[in-house]
Amino acid sequence: MKVSDLKRQLMLQVDLNDQMEVEKVERYIDLIKLYLKMNSSITKHGAMIEIENGSQKYMKPNPAIAEKVKLSRAIIALGKDLNLDVLNKTITSTEEDYSEDDLV
Repeated sequence: MKVSDLKRQLMLQVDLNDQMEVEKVERYIDLIKLYLKMNSSITKHGAMIEIENGSQKYMKPNPAIAEKVKLSRAIIALGKDLNLDVLNKTITSTEEDYSEDDLV
C-alpha cells in the first residue's frame, strides 16, 4: 500500500476548507505509518522474541503485537470519525429488484 495514494484518496473525500477534517486525515495517515512499522517489526522479529535477563533466557510475545492491536483500534475509530465506514459499506436492498419475467 502506498501511503501517499491513501492520503490523496482521503483528501478527496473530505472538505479541504475544514481544517479539522484535514487534521484528522493527517492523524489517520500517521497512525497508518506507525501500523506499517509495527507490522514490519513483527515480520522481522517474529511473534515471539527472546529476552535475556542476566543468566536467564526466555521467550515472550512480541510487544509490537499488542501495540499493533491498539493502533488498529485507533485507526478504525478515526476512520469512523471521518465517515470512512459509511463510504465503504455496500448498499443492499431487501426488496427484490427482479421479477420472474426476467428469467428465460
